[in-house]
Amino acid sequence: MMGFRDRFDRSKRKPSTRRQRVGFAYFWLLVLSYAYVTSSSPNFNTESHLYPAFSIVDHGTVNIDAYHTRLGDESYYRGHYYSDKAPGLSFLAVPLYAGLRLVFPGRRATGYQAFSHFRYAVGRNTVYMRYAITYFLVILPSALFAVLLWLFLSRLLGSERWALALSATYALGTIAYPYSTWFFSHQVAAILLFGAFLILFARVRHRAASREVLLACGTAGLLAGYAVICEYPTLLIALALGCYVVAVTSGRLKAAFAYCLGAFPALGLMLFYDKLAFGNPFTTGYNHVNSELYHNTVAGGLLGVALNSVKSPSLDSLWEITFGAYRGLFIVSPVLVLFFPAVVLMWRQRRLRAELLVCASVVVLYFLMDASRGVDQNGWSGGWSIASRHLTPVLPFMIVPMASGLRHRWFRMSFVPLAALSISLMFMAVVSVGTFSFADHNPVFNELLPHFLHGHVQLNWGYLIGLRGFPSLFPFFGLALVVVCRIVWLYSALATRLPSSALSPAELRAS
Repeated sequence: MMGFRDRFDRSKRKPSTRRQRVGFAYFWLLVLSYAYVTSSSPNFNTESHLYPAFSIVDHGTVNIDAYHTRLGDESYYRGHYYSDKAPGLSFLAVPLYAGLRLVFPGRRATGYQAFSHFRYAVGRNTVYMRYAITYFLVILPSALFAVLLWLFLSRLLGSERWALALSATYALGTIAYPYSTWFFSHQVAAILLFGAFLILFARVRHRAASREVLLACGTAGLLAGYAVICEYPTLLIALALGCYVVAVTSGRLKAAFAYCLGAFPALGLMLFYDKLAFGNPFTTGYNHVNSELYHNTVAGGLLGVALNSVKSPSLDSLWEITFGAYRGLFIVSPVLVLFFPAVVLMWRQRRLRAELLVCASVVVLYFLMDASRGVDQNGWSGGWSIASRHLTPVLPFMIVPMASGLRHRWFRMSFVPLAALSISLMFMAVVSVGTFSFADHNPVFNELLPHFLHGHVQLNWGYLIGLRGFPSLFPFFGLALVVVCRIVWLYSALATRLPSSALSPAELRAS
């Protein structure tokens, strides 16, 4: 076994495999893509997640009275203001913000600050803290998650290169891209839920209920449970994963019990917070919303899921969140249309039918749930949102069947141009508009394309060296090109001397 000192001795280190080098380069390419834009604009959703962490660390309370002025996303209960969001993401920010305050004692975060008579802005210290917290809790995990997704898809597909292309399409060609750059809960929930799925697939599937398997079930339950307290509607996905546990293990009752038991710590943490904030562990911030944006349509319900006057999904709302010009997911990420033929192709692989069923059920149920929301800013539109942000947690489950499709030449020929178009649209959205206006019913043509073509570029690292507009993106393009060339070189004939570590076809069939 290699000692600690030996790790710094190059002569005693094992040579890294091509897969490790590609993974390292891919990781930093995504970190660069996610971290390059540094928004300083107010965002109600982001601040509503951050303020509880600021308040707990700096004021020792869960209310946000010291920060709530001008905040649109808030709750009010017995003379105090609170975040109306699920508390999971705020809990994650508490130790990180506390650590940042110790390292930078003069950088205390504040609420919105007046800017002229009618406008307001985020304070400079808050911008710094918001970016640092987003970097460590959203950007880095999202990049690492995409690498793990690549390794998983490589196992399914048997081709590292096409698996990398599919993973990159997910990371940069869907709304996972913008929501990996902001301090929103949706991408974090996606990482936790699909992480639970990966654990179940790798450690539980087709195995007897041993201690190791039960521990894996409990770990998956912990991740799924925490995803629920980050984004309440993901309870549907957590339940679907619970059904998957029952379907793929022999000791079904023990495995299901371990999965549920693993979710209890997160549930207990949420109940404690709700009791502390609202005097009742079975109520949430959504029961006490204090906002004219959607106050009249909020109703209580289990874990806050039954909000926004949930009703039967209409054809209009289903159309708008899929192919509609207003919030259509398949408009901004046309590559996801390939999910539908991919489902048929994956069904033909009998050994993966359980995985197909869980992925398809997650997608169908979540689309129906989103279409059942109201029509206000917290409804199916996602308010100021690229597509409907609520759909972010289902995206990895849409990608899985597409791995089966990439085995076919006609599918690959369709995939390449659609993936390129999707990545282009998402890049333009991230660097130019940030979010689509709630009132604009054709944002791609009215906002996205005009803003980008006219050189409206958001604040980014290029501004630090005096660049503005399109030129501010040149450093990004230069660094990204270097990393992409590195990956291409690793897969070229010049890099054949590096061990690949790829699984053989026999190993793939056995898995």
